[in-house]
Amino acid sequence: MPLTELVHYFNKHSPFAIADSNADCLEFDGKRTRANFAGYRLDSLFQPLVDSTGSRVIGHEAHLRICPDNGPAIPVQAAFLDARTDADLVRLDRLARTLHALNFLLQRDQAGGTLWLNVHPRLIRAVPEQHGQVFESVLSRCGLTPDRVVLELTDDGLTDPAPLAAAIAGYKARGYRIAIDNFGRHSNDLDRLAALGPDIVKLDRCLSGRVESSSQVARSTAQLIAELHRHGIRVAAQHVETAEHAQQAKELGVDWLQGFLFGVQAPDCRPIVRRKQVNTSSHTEPDRIPVAA
Repeated sequence: MPLTELVHYFNKHSPFAIADSNADCLEFDGKRTRANFAGYRLDSLFQPLVDSTGSRVIGHEAHLRICPDNGPAIPVQAAFLDARTDADLVRLDRLARTLHALNFLLQRDQAGGTLWLNVHPRLIRAVPEQHGQVFESVLSRCGLTPDRVVLELTDDGLTDPAPLAAAIAGYKARGYRIAIDNFGRHSNDLDRLAALGPDIVKLDRCLSGRVESSSQVARSTAQLIAELHRHGIRVAAQHVETAEHAQQAKELGVDWLQGFLFGVQAPDCRPIVRRKQVNTSSHTEPDRIPVAA
């Protein structure tokens, strides 16, 4: 379906349309999709994730850029704080992910690449069941499948993990990959993590960014990563800003890297480089990039 028609469809039949309002939530100018919510203008930015060598892009995390009408960009969390009811929060969160999916469709050379999307923690509490069902219908309209999407969730390490575990199970049953973001910021409890059952963890900078402080910190972080791998969980290091940090992360055994060294948040994605397979028929195919073991 052409993007113009997709935007029109979502504005008429979307799960985030505002009741009793004729205003469109989404706009497409022929080059880019933007969204409107409660006086804010929303746009997408993409940051690449690369393999542990730093040489091959495997996917992109989508970030929001939010501006008040005719104003400069503001922190994303400020807009979510303005979503005072659960219904408003769910609407904003789903609108953001739909916006990112639409802008991802405009990107070139993304065959085999994954789209990493954040899910606001309040949504997990506000939606009691059928997690991923609404967004799956959005993806289907966009011609995307859940197996190309990694959903990033957070765990504060304190509250009852049962609602988060149930949400993760629901998402995974629909084919999404699940990443626990900023692992180690609040807790690095492996038993709790195993109960949640993610496919991926993204290490907080307190674990991945400070190993140079001592050999003991490096050893304990390497042991943690090895244990995560034994649980079948892949590991990404975030906030990689120097070649030294990238080398340290590689030596620790991480699977993927993300940070300014490999690309800042930008309106466009970096190309996904296709690996060539050479055989007697000289037929070549893109290598499928795995997002989980």
